[in-house]
Amino acid sequence: MSNFKRIFSSYISHKKVSIRNSLIASAALFSINTNGAFAASKTYVAVEPLTCDIVKSIALPSDEVICLVDRKQDVHDLKISPKQARLLKKADKVFTLGTEMTPAMRNWVKRNSTVVLGVSAIDIDDHSDHDDHDDHGHSAKKHDDHDDHEDHGHSAKKHDDHDDHAHHDHGGVDPHVWHDPQNIIKMGKVVSKSLKKDVPERKLRKAISNRFKTFDKTLEDLDKWIVKQVSTIPSSNRVIVSKHKAMDYYGDAFGFETISLLDFFGHSSSLRPQNISKVLNELKQENVKVIFKEQEPASKLVNNLSKQSSIPLSSNQIFVDGLMMEGNTITVAVHNTCTIVNELGGSCDETTGFDLASNWGSLNQ
Repeated sequence: MSNFKRIFSSYISHKKVSIRNSLIASAALFSINTNGAFAASKTYVAVEPLTCDIVKSIALPSDEVICLVDRKQDVHDLKISPKQARLLKKADKVFTLGTEMTPAMRNWVKRNSTVVLGVSAIDIDDHSDHDDHDDHGHSAKKHDDHDDHEDHGHSAKKHDDHDDHAHHDHGGVDPHVWHDPQNIIKMGKVVSKSLKKDVPERKLRKAISNRFKTFDKTLEDLDKWIVKQVSTIPSSNRVIVSKHKAMDYYGDAFGFETISLLDFFGHSSSLRPQNISKVLNELKQENVKVIFKEQEPASKLVNNLSKQSSIPLSSNQIFVDGLMMEGNTITVAVHNTCTIVNELGGSCDETTGFDLASNWGSLNQ
C-alpha cells in the first residue's frame, strides 16, 4: 500500500467520514432526510466506476444505482457478459463515459435509455470562464503562454497506441476529461438534467438540484485547492511526463507541460535508437525532474527511460483511467495532485484534500 493510501485510510478511520461544521454535509443530510421518503424509486446502471461515483452523488438516495464494472476491471477491455446485458436492459437509464473510454458500449450508446456523459457529451473547458483562475495565469489564453511552452510539437498527435493495448485507441480523442474538475461539473450537469426528467414532482427535482449544488461546490473547492497546491511548485519544474496521453486536461487546467512517452514511441516495443535519443533529448530540454508511473510495478518503457536518462520514477503511481481501489472521484484528484506536487518540489496540503474527499463521500452514504 502506498504511503498516500496508508495516510488516507488512517485519516478516514479517525474521521469516520464525519463532516464537521460543513455546509456540504448539511446539504447532503438535508437531501437524504427530507427527500428519501417521497422518491419514486428508479434503477440506474452506471457502467464505469467513475461514472457510478458521479451518478450516486447526484441521484436521490431512494434510487438504486448499480455499478456495472468492478474497479479492478479495465473498462477498455470490457466484454459485456449476459448478466451485465440483462442489467443494462432492465435499467431505467444507463450512464456511461461513452465508446471513447469503453468500446464495449458501442451497441448501447444509441439507445434512448443510455446517457453519455463523457468527452463526446460535454463542451471541453477552455478555462476562459474558469472561476477565479484569471489570477492563476492560465485562464483566457488556453495556455498559449504555458510556461513558455507554446508549441509542444507532440500535443496534437493521435493517441493510436496505449503501450501494449492497441484496443485503447481513442481515435484521436482523449477521454480522460475528469482530470479537470470543471469538466466533472459539466458531466454532473448532464446527469442532473437526465435524472430530473424521471421525476414529475417539483420537490424531487429540487432535491436533485440541491444535491448537484453540493456536488458542484465540492468540485469548485477541489479546483481551488489544486491551484493552491500547484502554486508551490517552482515554475521551471511544471512538467508531467507519463506513459500515455491522459493528463492533458489536467495540464491545461493547472499550467503544466505534459509529455506522453508514447507520442514518441508509438508503442513500447518500438524502442529504436533514434526514438530513444529523441525522447532523452526532450526530457533534458524540458528540465524533467521525474517520470510518473501509471502502474505498479512500473512498465518496462518508463523503467528503461528512467535508467537511461537518470531521471527517477515517481515514488507513487498516478491513476489516470478511473478510480483507485479505495476512495472516490475526489480521492483520485487529491492523490494525483499530491503525488505530482510533492515529486516536483512543491508542498501538498493533504489534510484539506482529505476533507474534500470526505465531503464528497457524504453524498454517497
